[in-house]
Amino acid sequence: MTKTATPPVPPADATAGGATANPATAAPAVWDADAGVWVGDRAAGQEGSVPSPLWIFGYGSLCWRPEASFAGFERFNGEVVGWKRLFAQKSMDHRGTPEFPGLVATLVSDADLEALGQRSASDPPSRTHGVAYLIPENKAEEVLAGLDFREKGGYTRATVDVLPAGGEGGQKEDTTSSEDTAVPTPALLYTGTTSNPNFHVPSIDEAADTIALAVGPSGPNYEYLFSLSQYLEKVGTPDPHLMELSDMVRSRIKTRA
Repeated sequence: MTKTATPPVPPADATAGGATANPATAAPAVWDADAGVWVGDRAAGQEGSVPSPLWIFGYGSLCWRPEASFAGFERFNGEVVGWKRLFAQKSMDHRGTPEFPGLVATLVSDADLEALGQRSASDPPSRTHGVAYLIPENKAEEVLAGLDFREKGGYTRATVDVLPAGGEGGQKEDTTSSEDTAVPTPALLYTGTTSNPNFHVPSIDEAADTIALAVGPSGPNYEYLFSLSQYLEKVGTPDPHLMELSDMVRSRIKTRA
């Protein structure tokens, strides 16, 4: 088994979108290149502090397939500013295999997008919609352990500020409806930073080809994409890129049938 020492480097702009990454002094994580996950089967960055109370922000499968233990937890539909959702994270443990990796979502800061040539500094801030869950204090350890395992495929903990989003379910009890006066909620998320070994920015055609074919322990890759896109449409915060990508994947599946 190949193991390579790879530090869990935080996003280039640790304050983008109100984010605070885990300390750069944390012990380096070690990468299992054969399995495509962190050694120890845990996400990187546990050394950092977590928000109190503990909110978790989900922008991928946590939107439509939360942990079973989340049932009954307080939640609201929110958005983070200064971050963009990209299908730029190879998945070898959920929606693909080491032999044929799938492709799933990560959040990339605007600063990193500029460094990648994906946006201009003059562009308006990116915005990503998702779901924030309030984790009861007596469940925090259990939930974090489950998420650390779930996000072992190259993800690192980070803390961001979440604002209530438009659309259905986007109002939190202690916020107002105006974004300018809304109280941001610090929340923990899991991000595949641009330095993690599974980070890969494909063309939209490459992404569609991959997602149409990849299958992993959690099921077909297209199920992940379709479910996320449909969830965002259902709550009134559609993602045009995901809708376009979904159409391209459906076309490929239909052609193959």
